[in-house]
Amino acid sequence: MNLRTTLGAWLASIVVVTACSVAVAGPISREFGPNLVTNGSFENTTTVAGSGWTVSGAFTSEGFDYFIDTNPADAEQGNRSFAGGAIGGLGFISQDLVTVPGVDYNIHVWLANLSGFSDGTAIQVLWGGNLVYSATDILGFGYREIVIDPLASSTLTRLSIGLQNDSFFLNVDNIAVRAVPEPATLALLLGGVVVGGLARRRRR
Repeated sequence: MNLRTTLGAWLASIVVVTACSVAVAGPISREFGPNLVTNGSFENTTTVAGSGWTVSGAFTSEGFDYFIDTNPADAEQGNRSFAGGAIGGLGFISQDLVTVPGVDYNIHVWLANLSGFSDGTAIQVLWGGNLVYSATDILGFGYREIVIDPLASSTLTRLSIGLQNDSFFLNVDNIAVRAVPEPATLALLLGGVVVGGLARRRRR
């Protein structure tokens, strides 16, 4: 493949990816950077205390209405998950994440109602104190992924996940937050790859 063909292919890929970014907000394939959530899969702890998560809201005590579920059969992936069953209201687990104002982020939460009883169940996801996802009367199912793509407005953004189950527990696992680049950022990233490739070709 000659230099002109190589450059043309790279430029075409920039145009295509940029166009897709405009058409679809925050698709998983265009996320970049590390997961901003600490211990999002709950694999590194057997207790919530010291796990990187803080609890609030209607949760009363660990081991009663919330706990780290160490049964691998209850996990979406790995061996552990978080089980929350606040009664009569939502109990929250939260983390403060370092974010860039004006940048879009994808929030991933895997949710399961393993008991099958939907009455008195609810989930909320808050981003910087704002409600970005809510559901009630959650039907029993295996794990299902929730993906939300909010915008950050501060350098520090609190992610909060609220769970209620008046009878049993809801499980969440593999919680992740990653940035989603804007089209201009994508073009710069791909442009850097093109320049690097051309420089290597000239050296050869």
